[in-house]
Amino acid sequence: MRAVVHPRWLAVAAVLAGALVGAEARAQVQPLRIAYEAHEGCPGAAAFLREVIARTDLARAAAPDEAALDVRVRITRSAGATRGRITLGREDDARAREVGGATCADVVAALALITALRVDPTASIEPPAAAPRSPEEPEPTGVGGPTGVGGPTGVGGPTGVGGPTGVAAPGAGEAPGAASPPPAGPPPAAPVAPPPPLARPAPAPGRPSPPAAGLSGSSRQPPPAERRWALGIQVSAASGVAPGALAGGGPFVELRPELGIGASLRVAAELASTGALDAGPGGARFARGIGRVDACADLVRPARWLSLGPCVGAEGGFLHGAGLVGEVIAETKSATVPWASLGLLARVTASLGARVRVDAQGGPQFPLVRRSFVFESPAQLIHEVPAVTWRLHLGAGFSL
Repeated sequence: MRAVVHPRWLAVAAVLAGALVGAEARAQVQPLRIAYEAHEGCPGAAAFLREVIARTDLARAAAPDEAALDVRVRITRSAGATRGRITLGREDDARAREVGGATCADVVAALALITALRVDPTASIEPPAAAPRSPEEPEPTGVGGPTGVGGPTGVGGPTGVGGPTGVAAPGAGEAPGAASPPPAGPPPAAPVAPPPPLARPAPAPGRPSPPAAGLSGSSRQPPPAERRWALGIQVSAASGVAPGALAGGGPFVELRPELGIGASLRVAAELASTGALDAGPGGARFARGIGRVDACADLVRPARWLSLGPCVGAEGGFLHGAGLVGEVIAETKSATVPWASLGLLARVTASLGARVRVDAQGGPQFPLVRRSFVFESPAQLIHEVPAVTWRLHLGAGFSL
């Protein structure tokens, strides 16, 4: 068998295909330990936590001694503009983001969305409805406001601090200015000291304590902006590349930067083979090894756990064909040729919890070099690579 090179050409077509039906799987709730600092007039730490919980049911405040995700928030105001910085995690796993907004409420909402997406990639990106604060959930201290920082509560008043209580009033019919007889019984009690400030109410049984605000964050250099990586494996099938379908698979690495459109960049390696095929006077076997890069965007989200979008891809490697001895072919040869193609594909992605994603991707591929494989004696064409081939793969990845 030998390979024959045909002229280079590239066809243009756009066919979107592929579907995947998935089911949402429940994941464990992520406890959050929040350190919150904001300028006067901003919503408090409890409001920030409510914003997060309103977007996902996979987040809650952490108990004092519970392992949790560290969330450090600092909101400042300068020259009429509000800036917010959030750091998620600690040490080597920490990731930081900065946002700005016209109002502090806008900044708090944006930081809450970043936190919710870190806990749950399927969290709602729509602004949540305002949730009333529970009477058991006091606003945390250290962020400014009247709670426990002076004000009328517990700072004296008419009760027990002198005033008319315990002092007899003039009786009826007495002339103004007449001296009143001393009251019978023991003398009036001395003024009572003001009561101490009211203690902060304890949370209801079973409800975790609200996070303390105003704690200072880490003094080390902040890490770069958050990026989400995933490792996984995919299986694939390709038709048109060889006389029979190529089936195989391999590992991939995927980067999902925070661009607001569900963008991802995947790099994959793949080996695939046809197995033995009947080729008339003899037999043949084809194999292909490629490296592949796909850039995708999740533009449509029918459900929180399901997204659809287009992809463009490029692949390069080798295509190997080998003849097999048959009734007529007694001596066989093999040929290995370069392989390169471009693709326009459609992808369906389902999120199974906070860290696991599965996807299906398929569509046309356009070979950049077309090849033919033939038997030399007797002369017979075994396969010619067409202008358009087709590809389908299924993948599963785990987010880091």
